[in-house]
Amino acid sequence: MHIDSIFPLLEPLTEAGAMALREQRDMGFSDRGFKADDSIITKVDPMVETRLVEEITSRYPGVNILAEEKTRDFDPTRPYTFALDPIDGTDAFSQSMAGWCISLGLLDRELVPVAGIIFAPRLDLLIFADVGRPATLNGRPVETSGRDEPLSGKSNLMVTSSIHRQLNMSGFPGKLRSIGSAALHLTGPVIYPGVLAAIDGGRGYIWDIAAAHAIVRSLGYAFEYLSKKEVVYTEMVGGSRVEDLILAGAPERIAALRPYLNRSDVLRQI
Repeated sequence: MHIDSIFPLLEPLTEAGAMALREQRDMGFSDRGFKADDSIITKVDPMVETRLVEEITSRYPGVNILAEEKTRDFDPTRPYTFALDPIDGTDAFSQSMAGWCISLGLLDRELVPVAGIIFAPRLDLLIFADVGRPATLNGRPVETSGRDEPLSGKSNLMVTSSIHRQLNMSGFPGKLRSIGSAALHLTGPVIYPGVLAAIDGGRGYIWDIAAAHAIVRSLGYAFEYLSKKEVVYTEMVGGSRVEDLILAGAPERIAALRPYLNRSDVLRQI
């Protein structure tokens, strides 16, 4: 089987997002629960996952599906793997905040992210990178100008909310921004032209980052660990977390940013 497009999943994914948005508006803070690892879950997470897994399997039989809420076997002989986070940013979602999305990535046989969809209903954002095509934002080409602007007090950096525990950013001259969702953090430079780069906090799984990786990669942007290692998925398909903090953005912006990224003296286990 060869997948040359995941366009057929756009409609069911946006419909699932609209359903999640309706559910969020009816939820209260007490409706959220906790998993064994103390991460947040709501009734909407498995609802969205079940719906989208059915859509994927009906359109693309014989693929792997790795999703957050239910463990599924991974078969390395299958040609493709979908990585699905039904509600990325569940904590924000459960508190009626806007910084959440549905994140769906496609990886090829070599586990290279080749396509991705990120839909954030509350923010009215649909980011889509189809197989072999550059990402679009709400159906339009992504603005990539300004990549040569120097770092300054006007520079914006998208970061995970726990960055203060992981990096000493006191020397960074610009401003730090945070949304809530790993996928939205990592695609910050795609969504907002004024964001020079993004840093995510090194606690995620394959379903948290695969779609963002595909989208960033489609534009020729860097997507790498703070250690400068390449982000590979061999271990993550077995359930392992990412190795380190992840940086995303134009390569020249990442290079300019790195001198300001120092491990915090109060770095906690991640």
